[in-house]
Amino acid sequence: MVSGTLHLETVGKMTNKIVSRLALSAALLVSAVAPAIALDYEAKPVNWVLQAPFRTVGAVSGAVFSGAVSGPIQGTYHGFLKGTNHVAGKFGDEKGWGQRVAAVPIGGAPGFVVGGVYGVNHGFWHGWKKGWEHPFSRWSFITMEEK
Repeated sequence: MVSGTLHLETVGKMTNKIVSRLALSAALLVSAVAPAIALDYEAKPVNWVLQAPFRTVGAVSGAVFSGAVSGPIQGTYHGFLKGTNHVAGKFGDEKGWGQRVAAVPIGGAPGFVVGGVYGVNHGFWHGWKKGWEHPFSRWSFITMEEK
């Protein structure tokens, strides 16, 4: 008789474990599926949903390349020119040979550095936007504006 009672208590504990595991699994499932249920799939065309992963990869690759290569190259070049021209203009003649040579270390070097930092930021966001709109196109990898 004692062994029968002990057996029922063990079965009761196992049932509680199973029920608690099922409840925990159901809660985990609901929390995982809730964002998908929250999306309004009727508002989004199926084509958009199917293209989203491809566009995301295009945006990331465009952002990484433009932010690491194309943006800094363009930013340093234009920053160098802007800094040099600004300081040469302050010396008197923006087009003068002597003023430009004197302006290179004063305005060109800081313009080079600041332009490079700006180019990384600008290139990243340009690559992200163009990479999403036109995945893997040439415009997602270069920072020039299309014409």
